[in-house]
Amino acid sequence: MSDGGPVGRFWKWLRGGNDPAELRPAPKRDSEEPIVLRSQDETWLVKLMAQVLEGKRTGEVGGDEFWQHVRGLWREGHEKLAVEWLEKFIEIDESPEEIDTELRAKLVELLEERGDLGPGVVHLQKLTAAPEHATRAHFLLAEHYRRRGEEVAALRHYEAVIARDVDYPNARIRLERLRQKRGRAAPGSQATTIAGGDALGVGSGARYHLVRELGRGATAVVYLGRDTELERDVAVKLLHPHLAAADQRHACTRFFNEARLAASLRHPNIVAILDMGEEARRLVMELAAGGTLRALLSEGGAMELTTALERHVQLLSALAVAHDRGIVHRDVKPGNLMFRRDPAEPGVEIMLGDFGVANLPEGQARTRDETAAEARVRGQAVGTLGYMPPEQRRGGEVTGKVDVYAAAVVLYEMLAGRHPLSRTAVLEGKRRPGDFALPAELAAKLGAELAATIQEHLDWLSHPDADERPDSDRGLEAATGLWLASAEATA
Repeated sequence: MSDGGPVGRFWKWLRGGNDPAELRPAPKRDSEEPIVLRSQDETWLVKLMAQVLEGKRTGEVGGDEFWQHVRGLWREGHEKLAVEWLEKFIEIDESPEEIDTELRAKLVELLEERGDLGPGVVHLQKLTAAPEHATRAHFLLAEHYRRRGEEVAALRHYEAVIARDVDYPNARIRLERLRQKRGRAAPGSQATTIAGGDALGVGSGARYHLVRELGRGATAVVYLGRDTELERDVAVKLLHPHLAAADQRHACTRFFNEARLAASLRHPNIVAILDMGEEARRLVMELAAGGTLRALLSEGGAMELTTALERHVQLLSALAVAHDRGIVHRDVKPGNLMFRRDPAEPGVEIMLGDFGVANLPEGQARTRDETAAEARVRGQAVGTLGYMPPEQRRGGEVTGKVDVYAAAVVLYEMLAGRHPLSRTAVLEGKRRPGDFALPAELAAKLGAELAATIQEHLDWLSHPDADERPDSDRGLEAATGLWLASAEATA
């Protein structure tokens, strides 16, 4: 305990280590009534401090009575004194180490209540290392720096909040406003990195630096990241923090099932998994710098026949590899099909990603959590309605043929520039004759024979009866022949 300050001089004098003359003389009194030098709450804290310094009563620090007296000072209007006493108990080595975080959190709470977080910055920085306080600490630091006009520091802490809890109140909107403001004030400036994200493996001292958000879904946020060891851009997928809670453990299980499944599939048309960290809720993938097929179709519409069939073959090739391993994707759609580079460049192939709702192969070892996760989704329609065949919509047992059906829908979109089914038909789940019929203008452009062959292929792969639908190997064989024939016809 420091010898500075009136309390320190008082205790030093009591122990005989100081000249009584150093103490201020007692004021003259008009009566013999005792003078109250301090409140009962402070007297209790003074006595506790003295005994804690002697190794006694350490278990009372942070206890109910301790907080009763700290709060007592606060209620009496001695706010500064309450804060000072908390700081004293934090500073001394004799206070139990396990109570340090609680003392700092309470101190910050009092400072926030007082509207003066400045003295609490050092404590907030310490709290960012405590998982149960990190999100709140980063948010308060961001707010503090924003009010002080220190925008770079504020950005880093807001991003740290979003990395932990994408729905944290006010964090996202303030982050976006600050980003926009920074964009106007300093165009071309480098994007910031998440602060305090070392625990996630994405902080300033970690291997992966997050540059900007690329997209978000129900389970995770995807960021453009930088691998500082290999000096390359990557995609970093972070699971939403609330899905890592005990009652949402199945979501976390499915998230890392995706990593293990995709990492086991080595294929040029499947997004490569580069790294994963289960404790950090992190998945690192190769970057699809060319965007998604969904974006390409939205911007450019229908494709040339040969290009569409080539990408159809690439998709079926990826599915055949997955199905051979017993893995059913269950959510094949343009949003999950990506390109490594600009798809307009020659030789750029399509990649299948996001195995987040895939079926585990039969016989693969499952943990208890994984088994529970599978049980929860069994009997439910998992996937995207517009790409589900009837058996998948019913929530029954699925096979690789559900992916073949989805591949037919995607092929139709590439050829026609739109989904084969109306919105009403998708919601109703009813198939009608001619749903997958090629548009008349496209059929006329292709010619009767080629159009009939493509129509037959589409009808086969999209058959509502799974028994009449081919598996991915047979579909791939047929698609390859069709692609080669179309290439010759248009050469």
